[in-house]
Formats: sequence, structure tokens, C-alpha cells
Amino acid sequence: MRRALANAAVLAALVAGHAPLARASLVWPDVPERIERALSSPDAATRRGAARDLSTLGQARATPLVLKALGDGDLDVRLAAAQSAVRLRVTSATDAVLPWLGEREPRLKIAACEVALAMPNARAVPAVARALGDGDAQVRAACADALGGSGSPDAVAPLAGKLDDPTPAVRVQVARALAKLGDGRAVVPLVGKVQDSVPEVRQAVVRALGDLADGRATQALLLALRDVSPEVRIEALGSLGRLRAPEAATAIEPLATDRNPGVRQAALVALGRIGTPAAVRALVRSIGASSDDAATTLERTPVRDALASAGQTAVTELTAALERPISPAVAASAAWVLGELKATASAGAIVSALRRGVLPPAPALHALAGAGNESTVPVVLEFVSDPSPVVRAEALRTASVLLDPTRPDGRAVEPLAAALRDARTSAGERAQIASLLGRTGAPRAAAELVGLVKVKDASLRLAAIDALGALGQATPQAKDGVADDALVPLLGDRDPAVRLRAAVALASSGGLRARSALVAKLAGGEELDRYAVLTALGGVLERHPDAGVASRLLEQLAFAAGPERDAVIEAASRAKLPVVTSALAKLAESGDADDRRAAVTALGGHPASDAVRKAATSDADASVRAQAAYALGEIGDASALGALTALARGGDTDVATNAAAGIARLAMVPGRVQAPSLVAAACPMLADGRATGLANALAALAAARARGADGKPERALLASDTSDLVRANAARVLASGTAPEDRAALDRCASTDRSSEVARVCRPRPAGPPSPLRTRAVTAYVFGETATAPRPRAPYLVEMEGGVLRAGIADRRGALFDPAAPASELALRRPPR
Repeated sequence: MRRALANAAVLAALVAGHAPLARASLVWPDVPERIERALSSPDAATRRGAARDLSTLGQARATPLVLKALGDGDLDVRLAAAQSAVRLRVTSATDAVLPWLGEREPRLKIAACEVALAMPNARAVPAVARALGDGDAQVRAACADALGGSGSPDAVAPLAGKLDDPTPAVRVQVARALAKLGDGRAVVPLVGKVQDSVPEVRQAVVRALGDLADGRATQALLLALRDVSPEVRIEALGSLGRLRAPEAATAIEPLATDRNPGVRQAALVALGRIGTPAAVRALVRSIGASSDDAATTLERTPVRDALASAGQTAVTELTAALERPISPAVAASAAWVLGELKATASAGAIVSALRRGVLPPAPALHALAGAGNESTVPVVLEFVSDPSPVVRAEALRTASVLLDPTRPDGRAVEPLAAALRDARTSAGERAQIASLLGRTGAPRAAAELVGLVKVKDASLRLAAIDALGALGQATPQAKDGVADDALVPLLGDRDPAVRLRAAVALASSGGLRARSALVAKLAGGEELDRYAVLTALGGVLERHPDAGVASRLLEQLAFAAGPERDAVIEAASRAKLPVVTSALAKLAESGDADDRRAAVTALGGHPASDAVRKAATSDADASVRAQAAYALGEIGDASALGALTALARGGDTDVATNAAAGIARLAMVPGRVQAPSLVAAACPMLADGRATGLANALAALAAARARGADGKPERALLASDTSDLVRANAARVLASGTAPEDRAALDRCASTDRSSEVARVCRPRPAGPPSPLRTRAVTAYVFGETATAPRPRAPYLVEMEGGVLRAGIADRRGALFDPAAPASELALRRPPR
């Protein structure tokens, strides 16, 4: 049997990371006893080694031993125990180390502050505040850091009193701590230090003033724009941008052409964040001041990014600019920004500037990819045969964006067919044009494509096969069989890639003739790629369900074994028929865990079934419970919230992760569950130590555009959680808020987060109505990092739209199936340690 790996809608080759593990490590049963004995040894070196080994234990086992070691008479034992306490987050350790602040040894005092920083509590604030007067500068800096992380309003006054500390490094740490507290009472003391004698201190102070997001700091920050230190000026510009101070635009504009690249970049960013008409006009005037945007390039530039961050104000100003006589460089940048902002209302201005010769074709076409609409398709098609390869490339790319196979547009067929026959068209462009013919959604495009499925050029052949599949999305009830007759024979092709693409295309476009042919192939005795046939038949059954065909397919389970069983279950499940739902529910109670897992996963695409809820709450296999919990979020309603909440608090990490994902999926459909109920379910999960469950709880809040009472937990997680997944979802929650504290937290994240992906989520985006949730059936294959074949039962963690995470193990094929995945990209994530 020839084997091919195919999916039901989109193929994704995912690289499996580490298994989703709970925070605790696997420990031999005698290890805790051995460490406990070692902590009682008369030999100090033995006790030191044991104190370091405490971090290898789980929190529950280690806590009493950590507290014991914190009271040891040996200095190094106590220091090692403090490090273990921080790693394990032994919260009671903070009270235990507070007496260390009165010791003579600076290392003990610093360690006490590190513990208090990691596990803050209000009782520690007075003791740490007193230690701010210590004679050792490193101790004072550590105390300032701990007070900044305390979140206590009582920490503001003692910190403000140390802004005159004799050591500059301590003053820097105090400024950072005051910023971290986010208390407005710190603004006035910090303003008084804007002219500190040390540049590093001034830099920290102006940054802190921006983080506090208080308008009272504006004048002091404007003064800092004249500082002799470029670093201070850069921080002042960043702070004025975060304050969105409209009165600062005039003072910032000259710095947008500064000789120092860092100052110039910071000025542009600040003007974009301020985003007033005056700030946008200043940015437009700066176009061409550097070589980045002096030409009509298509690349991203600092000025263009800054204009895009100004949002709707930039749209208004730039649309008006395109209607005036301007240089090609300014027109190209203006159009680029309008495209980036998807300003479809400005499409007419872009086309008009193109017709007048103000805007060159390549930048105009590039912009229309974002700002264009159906009315601009004919304009784009004028350039698919342009003499310039750059212009042709942009025309083809833009056409691929604007053409939607679900909205047929026959106007595009003839221009594309002519370009296909043009002698100047390269082989790569011919493949692109074939793909575009599929995206037209016009039935008559099939005649052009059928002749291409047998050409020798592999890329053109595969593009034509894919295009025939795309045509079926426009006419899902098509019964003429033109695509069927061309695609079904390809399931027997010698090339596995052709079989795969033909199977996916038939799944998208196959009609009744294809259904009959595929059933006959499964029943016949010819050698065939059963996986490809099952993939194709599953898609056809979803669009043309038939109880008889589905029943015949389910009969294959009587003799199918191993990976093929999962392929059969998936294919049959795509027919949303009572006979299939009943068969899957029965299979969900079978004695084979692999069958049960496949069945409950597939039931996520069917009407609500008691079998899913039962499997989620009582199946003996954790991997089955995990997938049932995930499916319950798709098919459930408000009545499922209680079960999912209980599962999210359970001990198995995958089950808890998917239960929280289920709550997020409930939240994605407006009206399915009321926001107060979602908040009540999700907010307690913000204290869960498991990053994946915590991330999904935040995804649920973000989907519901809801949050806790004051947003403090989300801001704290964004600022300090170690998981990129958690910080990104905390940003998604805060993005729907309007409080100045939320905006300030997002601004800090956008400029300082160590992950560029998280920083991108934190950046402001143009507001718009939420898009309706669209779903599709998706199968993805899980590969190892160095493997060339899928890994059966391999662990995975996948992120979907809105930051929702799904955990589990691959099926017997090495695949994961989602019958109702959001219509967006899937991304494999490494489970947090």
C-alpha cells in the first residue's frame, strides 16, 4: 500500500517539543529522606549540598525542608536554601528570612530581599523599608528592588525618600522600583530628579515618569529633550510617546531628523504614538529625511511604522495628502501606510493617485493588497502582464489577497488566462496565475485548469490541482463533475505529493460523482493510497452527507487496524448525521483508549453529546479526558461551564489545559455564556501555577472582553510572568481595556519585553468590530525535531487564534484532528517548564 499523509483542510507539519509536564519533577521515593538526613548532618558541606538539592523536589515535599535549612547555622546553607525557596516559590519563606535583614552579613540581607521580591507579602514591607538605610549600597539596591515588586502603596514613601541616595546605582534602582509600583504619588519626587547629575539616573527617572503615565510629568520630560545625553533624550521621547502628550509634538518634530539614529527613531515612534493631526503632519514632513524612505520602496521603514501606529488620524491625513500634488516618495509611503491600516475607504484615493501618475504602480499595488476591495480587482489585473517583473509580482500578490473563492468573480478569468499564455510569464508566475484562477471562484476557470493537471512542470501541476480545490469552495453544491473527473484519477498517481494535493482538493471541491468513485475505490481490490482516498471522502461527505455512504465507511472499522482506524473515524465523522453521531458515541465507550480519544475528538464537530461530557469527567485515560474537555468547549453551552471549571482545577496538566481552553472556546461565541459567569470561572485560574492553564484562562477573558475587578492580576502577569504564552494573553486581556494603567503596561511591554512576539501583541492596533468566528476541519501531523515521519502518540501543544492552547498526544497516525478549528494558522509551542 502506498502511503501518503493528507489532511482534511490544511496540512501543517508541526515540530513536537517536550511533553507537557507538570511543574514537579520525577523524584525517586528515597530522595526526600536522603536530603532530610543530609540537612541534619554535622558536616556543613553535606548540608550545603542538600540545601541546593532541595530545588529538585516538588513544592509540597520541599517546603518544610526549605524552612528548616533557612534556620541553619551555616551561612552558605542558608543562602542555598534561599535560592531553593525562590525556585520552588515557597511563599512562607519570606517571613522566615525577614530577620536576616538585621544580620551583619550583606549576602544574607540581599538574599532576604530576593526572597521577598519573588514571594512578596505586605508584612515584609516595613522591614525591607528600614533596610533601605543600610550602609551597603548593594543591600540598598536589593531592598529597593524588593519594595518595587511588593505592589504595596506603603512602599512609595520610603522609596521616594531614597531618590537622593549617595550611590547612583541605588538611585537608578529606586526610580525603577517607583515605576514598577505604578503609584501616582511618585510623580512629583521623580520630577525633582530629572536634572540629576548622573546621566544614568536621569535616564531611569524619565523612563519611570513615562511608565507612570501621568500628565504632570510632561513639562519635565520636555525639558529632558534638551539633555546633553542622547540616551536621556531617547528615554524622554519614549516617555512622551507613552504619555501621548499632544503639546509635545512641536518640540519633538526637529528630533525626527536628528543626526543620532537612536534619537531619530525614538522621535518618530513618539510622534506616531501621540497620533494627533499635528504629529501626523510632522511625520509626513519627515518622509525622505533618511535614505530609508527617500525612494519608492515597498519595505517597512521607521516613518511608515510610526504613521501606521497613529491609526485613523493617519488615514485621514494621508488620504488627503494623496489628493494633493506630492512627490512619488511621499505618495509611496502614504499608500503603504493606508494599506498597512487596511483603510479600504481610501482605495479610491490610491487608484486615483496611480492614474494621475503621482503614485508608481508597484507601491500602489502593494497598498491595495491591504486597502483594496472587490471594486479594485480590475485595476490590479491590468498589471498582471506588466513588462516590469516587480510590478507583475505585486499584481499577482495583491490579486491573491483580493480574490476570494467564496465570492466568485468571473471578471478575472480572461486577464489571468491571457497572462498564463504570455511569453514573458515565468514558470513561477504561471503557477501563481493558476492558483489565482482557482481563487476567482468562477466555474469557467475549471476549463483552463483541467488542462494543467497533467503538465510536466511540477509546481504548475500542483498549483492547478490546488486551484481546482479552491473552485469548489465557491460552488460547494456543484454536481457537474468537471473537477471530479480531473482529480479522482490523480489519487493513483506515482507521486505522493500529487496524491496528497488531489485528496485535499477533492475534500474541498468533490461532488457526487467523486463521492461514488471514492466509495467504489474503497470497496474494490485495486492497490490504492487509502489515506488519500479517506481524506478526500471525508471532505466530500461533509458537503454532501449521505447516511448510506457514512454507514459503509464506518463498516471499515471492522477490519481497519492501527493508523487506518483513525483515518476512518475522522473521515466518517465529517458527515454530520445522526447515524455517525450515534456510532461515535458508542465508540467513545469502547475498551480501546485510542479509539475513545479519536471518537471524542471527532464528536467536537457534532451536536452536543452526553458521551463527550461523560468522557471528560470519568474516562480512565487522561489523554481521552483531555480531548473530551477540549471538545466540550466547542459543542457545550453554559451548562458545561461547571464541569470545565472543575476539570481546569484538576491535577493532570493536559486535562486542565484543555478544560481552560474549552472555557475560552465557549467565550468566543457571543451569547453562549454570560460574561459574569466567564469571569467567575476564569479569574480564580489566574493563581494556577501551570502556565498553559493560566494562558487559556486569560484567553477566555480576552475573548469575552472581560476581566477581574481592577485588572491588577493581568498587569502583574504581563510585567513579570516567565512564560511568553501567559504574557501574550495578558496583553490580549488588557488591550480591550481603557484604563491609563492598562495602556501604560502595554506600552512598557511593547518597548521592553524580551520576546518580540509578545511585544507585537502589546502594540496598539486599529480598533474594529470583532470578526465572526469561522471554523474548519483541520488535520496536522506531528513530527519530531529531527524526524522525517510523523510520530504516533507524540505530545504536542498547539496555539490557535486568540492565544488558545490545546494540549494532547498525536493519534496512531502521528496526527491531531480538530473538526472545528478557528480558521487561522496553527502554531506549535514548547510547553513551559
